[in-house]
Amino acid sequence: MTLPSHPSLAGLRQRGLITAQEFDEAMDELDILALPDEDDFDMPRLAAGAGLADTLAWLLRTDLLPQDAFLQRVRELPRQHDGAALQERQQLAAAALKQVNRLAVDTLYDENLIDQWQRDAAHASLPGDRMLASPIAALRDMLRQGTLTAQQFETLRQRTRQHGSELARIIVEGAARQARQDRPAYARPATWVLAALMLLVLAFAGRAIVGGRAAASRATGIEGQAVERSDLQQRAAQAVESARVPGASADLSITVVQDGAAPPP
Repeated sequence: MTLPSHPSLAGLRQRGLITAQEFDEAMDELDILALPDEDDFDMPRLAAGAGLADTLAWLLRTDLLPQDAFLQRVRELPRQHDGAALQERQQLAAAALKQVNRLAVDTLYDENLIDQWQRDAAHASLPGDRMLASPIAALRDMLRQGTLTAQQFETLRQRTRQHGSELARIIVEGAARQARQDRPAYARPATWVLAALMLLVLAFAGRAIVGGRAAASRATGIEGQAVERSDLQQRAAQAVESARVPGASADLSITVVQDGAAPPP
C-alpha cells in the first residue's frame, strides 16, 4: 500500500532541503513502517502530524538524509536564496540539527554518564551548524566546550569500567580514543619519546664529530711542527758549515729549540 505524500516531506522537497531521490526513499520507508509487522523494524517513527523541523530531524536520524550532503546543501543556501526564504531554511536546518544533537546528549543522561546539570548545560550549548552523529560525538563536544572537564572525564571512565552498562562503556572508551587522536602531534607521549631519542642520537653524533676534528687538528699540528723543526735544523747546519774554520772537525750536534718549548737537558 502506498501512503499519500507526507505533508512535511513534501514541504521539505518544495524548499529544496531534500532531493527528489531522498523524498522517494523516505516515502518508501514510511510504507515499510506502515506494514502490519511494523514493530519488527527497529526504526524511529515519523508522526503523521510532524512539522518540518521534526521531519528533517527524522531524516537525519535515520540517515535517509546523509549528514555530509545536508550540511553542504545548507552552506550553499545563501547562493540560492535571500531574505525571508533564506532565513526560513536556515532556521529549519538549525532546529533539526539541534533536535538530533539533543537526543545524543539525552542518551548520555539515560546511561548515567552525565548528571542533570551537565545535561541542561549541554542542551543550552547545542551546535546548530553541525550534527553530533552519536553519543560519543556528544561526549567529545562536551569535553571541547568544558561542560565536562578532563578530570571529570577520567573519573567517569573509572566509574563506567566498574559499574557502567555495555553501551556506556562503549561510549566512554570511544570518546577517550577520539580524544587521543585529536591531540596535536607535539602533545602525544610517543612524539616526546621519539624527540628525546633523536636528541640523544644527535648529541652522541656531535661529540663524535667534535672529537674527530680535535684529533685531526692535533695530528696536523704535530706533523707541522716536525716539518718546521727539520727545516730549521737544515738551515742551522748550513750556517755552521759556512762559519767553520778550515781544517776543523765537522762533528757538531745541532739542537733547535722553538719558542715556548722546554730546552733539552
